[in-house]
Amino acid sequence: MKVVQIALYLFFTLSFFNALQAQRGYDLYWISFKDKNNSPYSLFHPQEYLSADAIERRQRQGIALDSTDLPVNPQYIEEILVQSKAELHLESKWLNGVGLKVENEQQATDLLKLSFVRSVKAIGFTRKRMYPKTGIGAREYKDKYRKRKRYYGDAWIQIKMLNGHYLHRMGYKGTAMKIAILDAGFEYLKETPAFDSLIAREGILGTRDFVENDDFVLESSNHGRNVLATIAGNLPYLYVGTAPQALFYLLKTEDELGEYTAEEYNWLAAVEYADQLGVDVINSSLGYYKFDDQDMNYAYDDLDGNTTIITRAADYAAQKGILVVNSTGNEGNNKWKYITAPGDGDSVLTVGAVDREGFHAKFSSKGFAQHHILKPDVMARGHTAVIPTQYRYNTQYTFGTSFSCPIMAGTVTTLWQAVPYASNMDIVQTLQRCGHQYNHPDTMMGYGIPNVLSAYHQLTGSVVNIDKKKAIYHHESAIKDKIDIFIPNSDYSKIQVHVFDAYGQKIHSRSLKAKLKDLWHYRISEFKNYPAGTYSIAIEYGKFIYRILVIK
Repeated sequence: MKVVQIALYLFFTLSFFNALQAQRGYDLYWISFKDKNNSPYSLFHPQEYLSADAIERRQRQGIALDSTDLPVNPQYIEEILVQSKAELHLESKWLNGVGLKVENEQQATDLLKLSFVRSVKAIGFTRKRMYPKTGIGAREYKDKYRKRKRYYGDAWIQIKMLNGHYLHRMGYKGTAMKIAILDAGFEYLKETPAFDSLIAREGILGTRDFVENDDFVLESSNHGRNVLATIAGNLPYLYVGTAPQALFYLLKTEDELGEYTAEEYNWLAAVEYADQLGVDVINSSLGYYKFDDQDMNYAYDDLDGNTTIITRAADYAAQKGILVVNSTGNEGNNKWKYITAPGDGDSVLTVGAVDREGFHAKFSSKGFAQHHILKPDVMARGHTAVIPTQYRYNTQYTFGTSFSCPIMAGTVTTLWQAVPYASNMDIVQTLQRCGHQYNHPDTMMGYGIPNVLSAYHQLTGSVVNIDKKKAIYHHESAIKDKIDIFIPNSDYSKIQVHVFDAYGQKIHSRSLKAKLKDLWHYRISEFKNYPAGTYSIAIEYGKFIYRILVIK
């Protein structure tokens, strides 16, 4: 009964708060500029406004700089601040404008008199901090904890569903890859034992709150903590996430106290910030179509991949070489039913949710039958997804595309680490091709659950996964420098590998050991030294000899 009373109190308190906000009028306005004329910045000196990592990401993918990379003209910003006596809340170089905090509407609309101002519109409210800063709470510290049988612990099924453990076995765990998590807050992060190794290795590179304009994000909501945990959680034999060695920026964009288009502009500013820092992957378990102000609501036709502010921002990010991963939303059981923005973006990897058996979760939003692009793109576990708990060395179940999304984001991060020469869209398109529904996609599950080992094989040609029912494998691939051989659930502890050239001469030989019932992996990296031609690999495995024919 007490829980119900507290919930009702919070509901009426927030409702009253939002009603007061609406009565006093909006205080956050978007000011759009016409141009970037006479800017002090130049495309010839990108180091003045982009990090070395951001420039390198563009160069690696052959992306040229353009006018959208140039910052907003600082002279314009200075003039509107002098004219309006308002406070700068955010700015966007991609959409060429700023968000201003004003005392009254007239203060904003008077800016239309300036020759370089294109438009002015209300987008919502700014917020002052209403939550106390959390510190280390009452949590467990242990040298030992109850371990599960598998290395991944309770996260095993959701990683195995995508074959992400194969990439881990090859050494790809997200090392040096940068992921930005955009969310509502990261409360109880320090109180979660599964993050101890993340904090110890200084894996959180930075934080920024775009709602309250400061750097403190350990507040407001634990949703971001839960999302991050699916990727970065690292307690071997209890819970291991999908990219446990990645680096992270934690960015708060969602306002828990209300739903207004201001949050889309927060998201826009955060993504530009991530781009500037050289982030590789963005995880956004957020989506919009309905707001507290009905005049801001989106219609079905607005979710066309080109209209909403947040979708345009996502597409810009993709154009800059960032891999944007976004949840479909949880509207499947609701009147709306459909994917929310920015999941409608054609350059966004939109992720829906399945259960542990791989069946569509009813709450997972559906795609648009009448639109030109198929959504969702791919699926991952979001129904009874597993996350590590706060305070204790344990795990719990949770529900939502908010979790299928980061499970996928961490996995594609490890895939991209493995094939750094691929572009962001190479990764997206390869995942689509490796979905279990690729030949018959639909608006419920898109291309289905992707097999990232197959994606790695398509991008490198270097994987052979031994099927014990076969004896001979014909592997015609443009192998560049290596080949990775896997034997799932090895039955014998001794395995011998031999490589023969086209004349039958043995040019490589190794005697190896395997753990029983484990995933055995061996990489032959010497192929980088071999000339083009046909090769034979013999694997002596117990009583069997498997022969693999390879064409380089």
